[in-house]
Amino acid sequence: MNPPTNVIQTALLLRIVAILAFPVGVVIAALMERSVLMVALLAAGMLAVSWVERFRLHRLSGNDAYPAITGLLPGFAVRAGFLAGLFIVSLGVLALFRETILARGLGLTDLGLFSAVAGVTLLANAISARMATREVSSVMAQMNANITPPGGASQAGVGPGEIIEGEVIDRD
Repeated sequence: MNPPTNVIQTALLLRIVAILAFPVGVVIAALMERSVLMVALLAAGMLAVSWVERFRLHRLSGNDAYPAITGLLPGFAVRAGFLAGLFIVSLGVLALFRETILARGLGLTDLGLFSAVAGVTLLANAISARMATREVSSVMAQMNANITPPGGASQAGVGPGEIIEGEVIDRD
C-alpha cells in the first residue's frame, strides 16, 4: 500500500483506524483469554465514542440541541452482537490450537486494553476531524476566491448581468 499523499487520504486512513480499533481490541481480548464481560465493555466504549463524535458533529454544524437518545439501546445491541460474534470466532480459532480458559471477571489488564482502544479511537477521530476541517476550509476559501469577481464582491445591479437559475442574463 502506498503511503498517503495528501491530507484527505491521511484523514480517511485515521478514520479507518478508528473504525477498526474496537474489533481489533475484541480479537486481542480473545487472544489474551479475557472475560466475556470485556465484549460488553468494548461495546459500551464503542457506543460512547460514537456519541462523542455525534456531539462534535452537532457543535460543528452549529446545532445547540443534543442528539436524540432513541438509538442508544439498539446501537448498543448491534455493537455488542457484532463484537460478541467476533469474540466467539476468535476464540474458536484459538481453541483449535490450544486449550482456552477465559478470565472470570474484569481486571487491570482489561482496563488497560479498553483505555488503549478507546484512546486510539478518540485520538484518531480528533486528528482526522481537525485535518478534514482544515482541508475543507482551504477548499472553500479557494472556491470563494474563484467565484468572487475581481475587485471584490459586487453590489446588486452593478455587474455585467444577473444569474437566474444558473444562467447569466445580460442587462440590456
